[in-house]
Amino acid sequence: MRYQYTSSGFRKKISNNPLSMPEGVKLLLIINISVYILMELSGYKNTLFQMFGLVPISVIQEFKFWQTITYLFIHGGFLHIFFNMFVLWMFGKDLEVDWGKKQFIIFYFLCGIGSGAITTLMSMTSFIPIVGASGAIYGMLVAYGFTYPNRMVYLYGIFPIKVKYMVLGLGIIAFLASVSTSQSSISHITHLSGMMIALLYIIYTKWKNVRLW
Repeated sequence: MRYQYTSSGFRKKISNNPLSMPEGVKLLLIINISVYILMELSGYKNTLFQMFGLVPISVIQEFKFWQTITYLFIHGGFLHIFFNMFVLWMFGKDLEVDWGKKQFIIFYFLCGIGSGAITTLMSMTSFIPIVGASGAIYGMLVAYGFTYPNRMVYLYGIFPIKVKYMVLGLGIIAFLASVSTSQSSISHITHLSGMMIALLYIIYTKWKNVRLW
């Protein structure tokens, strides 16, 4: 998936270097990639998944509340981290430029930790570790859809679609998959929770007239 900028205001805010990025997004990328490499080299990946991934029954019964944060920095494989970090870079840098580092980081962790907490409550007896930044990433996409609803993205580099329709489609998929009875290795409820938290936060800030963008 790639996208093109359609906002003249955005082009005034960034340098001509397409690889440049603000500090918050850069920090998140560095931490996620570093953790992934260290885990791959450690030889204790499965053990670390149980310790720092989100294991609902461990959070509930053993009070391992830190897992609702640490799971955001653990990924199951190369493609998993690649797509999450690619989306973070692609869309996150725009939001951070608009909001500022502090507001962006707060929003990112609110969606990530909140979706982890909801996932835990929805599957309290599960021993299966949940890993990845997807809850925060999906929340970020909702915010992007509200901020730049008519900006064009190209799915698979071919099919043009407005951001608002892409985000709506992802939401529908996450909802249908989360209520499906079929087994999946993807935690769709985490995705959906991140999107719902983002939506509620945006509604709240609009209602309170707090400047988010």
